[in-house]
Amino acid sequence: MNIRVVWNVTIAVLLSATIAFAQGEKKGNVSFKSDIFPIIKSKCLPCHAEDNFNPSELSMDSYDLMVNGGKHGVPFKAGKSGESLMVQKLSEKPPFGDRMPLNSKKKITEGKAVWLSADEIRTIATWIDQGAKNN
Repeated sequence: MNIRVVWNVTIAVLLSATIAFAQGEKKGNVSFKSDIFPIIKSKCLPCHAEDNFNPSELSMDSYDLMVNGGKHGVPFKAGKSGESLMVQKLSEKPPFGDRMPLNSKKKITEGKAVWLSADEIRTIATWIDQGAKNN
């Protein structure tokens, strides 16, 4: 085999592995109960509990309530994290409204805003991509 071909294949494999590592691709199944709900409980339920008033009318107390959706529909599209509002609203520039979880303008301006970590967002996206199952 030509050394140049071997070299190019080696570089391609290493580059692919590096990109996957940098993106933090999560391997294995992600569970709603043990991986997703703890994030929702700590970061989302302060506003999105069934008993709270929130403009989106989205309750996240349980999987079933999430599937009922809110004013903007169901927060996730199973298998399509990039099209899911749940992931989009966690991003720096959501398609509408404010980034979630809400922070005061003062905290944002002072650099003290608390957002989900990249790993938490990646975990949610992986769960959605794996079918957003109630597991």
